[in-house]
Amino acid sequence: MRRLALALAVAAFAAPALAQPVAQNNVSGNECWNAGQGPGGPASFLCINLVRNGTALALFSGAGAFTTSATQQNSTLQWTGTAPTTWTITLPNPAFDGQTITVATDTTLTTMVTVQTTNTPQAQVALSPTYSAQTLTAGTSVEWQFNFANLKWFRFR
Repeated sequence: MRRLALALAVAAFAAPALAQPVAQNNVSGNECWNAGQGPGGPASFLCINLVRNGTALALFSGAGAFTTSATQQNSTLQWTGTAPTTWTITLPNPAFDGQTITVATDTTLTTMVTVQTTNTPQAQVALSPTYSAQTLTAGTSVEWQFNFANLKWFRFR
């Protein structure tokens, strides 16, 4: 009986220390959740910037030829510093309806920027209009939005 009482006393004191609730008081901006699409369906990451309708900023710099794959988590691609020889950006596929991608720079990129799509067997995605060997002036940006009904990225700025 004493052993049982001792075990219960230890459990009563230890349980609150082990079962403390986790409360997050702030958001860093890097939080992501794995969201499934029904039982056995595909899953993808849903990040806080999409939930709060914000954009994540991905910075790029350096010399040489650069190839970048835009993701759902990085919706603003910013070139900073020395201009590359070329910068090729591949837009996400699949993308969600209404997703936007912005390409910006603080350095003039003369005939260096190409934006393209990748076509997978799941979805043949188009880019309208094409954007190849374009000049991006310092302090400017271009933006595309994905339309799921047409499976097309439309440039709107």
